[in-house]
Amino acid sequence: MGAFERRHALIFAAAPETEYGYIRAFLKEHPDALIACADGGLRHARALGLHPDFMISDCDSMPEVEGTEVVRLRPEKDDTDTQGCLREVFRRGCTEATLVCATGGRIDHMLANLSLLEEAYAMGGRLTVLDRQNQIVLHEGGCQKFKMPPEYAYFSLVPLDAVLTGVSIENAKYPLRDAVVTRAGMVTISNEAIADCFSVTIREGRSLVIFSRDWTRAL
Repeated sequence: MGAFERRHALIFAAAPETEYGYIRAFLKEHPDALIACADGGLRHARALGLHPDFMISDCDSMPEVEGTEVVRLRPEKDDTDTQGCLREVFRRGCTEATLVCATGGRIDHMLANLSLLEEAYAMGGRLTVLDRQNQIVLHEGGCQKFKMPPEYAYFSLVPLDAVLTGVSIENAKYPLRDAVVTRAGMVTISNEAIADCFSVTIREGRSLVIFSRDWTRAL
């Protein structure tokens, strides 16, 4: 049993961020969340007055470290600090994590952070990527039901595989039935739920499920 057993980890990445309302809302719902920082993510935790339970850093974007437990890395490595942070909190017992401050700034880092949704699943856990306008989760195939968060207006499917087969969407404004959805020319953007819950079935393939709100409604 790991030291972080059954804790929900809030992981701070180092992407630019100045609007923290969505993180405060998350903390209000998860007051016992484990606070984990990946290198420069410490700046964001400090801006919110948080002391990290865990920090992992190669000190290339943040020279200081802080945390109840700190892991130091060499800058010359294959994995990103955020990837290392996710792996370590899961190795210590977390099975659910939310990643914030992860989508602004460099596109390569943003895409790498979104790929962690699949890595978390491979490790037997679940990751949510959260920013001011979006909540992003993984659909790993099969039939999954989703409760539409009331603060979001839309949901979209963005295929991770080139082709998704057997795609069905129920309880939505734009339903599908046993369809083929391709990554090139996808037709599953900006759907709307017509009930509290909707379902998405994917017979073969994986997809991102992105809940979004318009910028004017963002926290």
